[in-house]
Amino acid sequence: MNSELSERELQILLLVAQGLSNRQIAGQLDISDNTVKVHVRNIFAKINVASRTEASMYAVRHGLIVVENQSAAPAPTVAPPIEPVVAVVSLPPTQRWRWVAAVLGVVVVLGVGGVVWWTTQPPVAPVIRQQSSAPTRWARLPAVPDPQPDQQFAVYAGQLYVFVGNRSAQWLQFNGATRTWQVLTDLPFVVPTGAKLWADGAGLWVVGADDGDGVWRWDGQQWQRQPMLPADVTVAGVVRVDGALLVLGQTNTAATMLTTWTLAPQDQSWQSGIDFAPALANPQLVVLEGVVYLFGDGVHVWRLDVMTQRWVADRDLPFAWSNGAVTTVLGSILVIDATTPALWAYVPGQGVVSKQIVPTQIALGRQVVTWQAQLIMPNREGTVINVYQAVYQTFVPVMP
Repeated sequence: MNSELSERELQILLLVAQGLSNRQIAGQLDISDNTVKVHVRNIFAKINVASRTEASMYAVRHGLIVVENQSAAPAPTVAPPIEPVVAVVSLPPTQRWRWVAAVLGVVVVLGVGGVVWWTTQPPVAPVIRQQSSAPTRWARLPAVPDPQPDQQFAVYAGQLYVFVGNRSAQWLQFNGATRTWQVLTDLPFVVPTGAKLWADGAGLWVVGADDGDGVWRWDGQQWQRQPMLPADVTVAGVVRVDGALLVLGQTNTAATMLTTWTLAPQDQSWQSGIDFAPALANPQLVVLEGVVYLFGDGVHVWRLDVMTQRWVADRDLPFAWSNGAVTTVLGSILVIDATTPALWAYVPGQGVVSKQIVPTQIALGRQVVTWQAQLIMPNREGTVINVYQAVYQTFVPVMP
């Protein structure tokens, strides 16, 4: 695969494999026909196919869908998941419709005045579907040689990498055919404890390298040095949004708050941005549909409002989260609670819509990456690499 498919592209690929036309996909996803055409063209280029049939076969080979009857060779259909990552949500009618009430006015002093005012029902929390994930969904990858607690995983261009950390210049790539980790040529920098990774179709970034201020980008061929962070910044998280790299961190002079720094492609230095107080012990950043969300200790969730230049509270979690990781899965945010352990599906503006209880023998940590329709979740010590064999589907609220 030339480049990792985005969540929207994966969603459209599954619909293409079901035999839907561009117009049908556009109607189902509420987007234009031209937008679907652009996505399909990009998908074909990324997975190196020339037709919808080849794209469907690609989805079959990579386990994204299954064929119900191999002998009859029917069109492939999306495999019904045993435990989908995002569950069906059943919402009360008041959550789906904004009811309008008109109230007649009252007689005021010298005359009769008519006043019509509008109101809406208060938001109602979604029904949380809870289930246990079957142990058969869980597997393990071979452990990394000489595992370290601060080793970090990343997926770029369909390949799974691990950076050893502990001020090492070593990184490895997983070979799916032999199920072994292959040591690559040493990095031109070291990865200390606290460095953060970000990967998307444009590259793989290591932020906080060397003495904590180094920034490097891998384009699939070579490592390129990027403008350095301010010397006193301690990196807490990194994402890329609208083409710009965004770092959340704190400085020695302002240890009680977090600040964002951004690096746009045309910039030669980092620009300080929006403050967040107080500082969080385990901040986690995630990007969903171009919006940055921040999870931290406790029940609160915040989103970055670029119009008002401030962090705005979103719907709270139904539990105090302090130990785990977050990632995005087809239109929702997957919150991993390593303490319970459990997987929670969070939809901005609605809150948590589903919960999956993880078998107690599965030890989770503070990392998660998505690789080949699977969630890779190592434990805190780095000695166990858990694999959750997920089947991604998109679910919408249903009428009760």
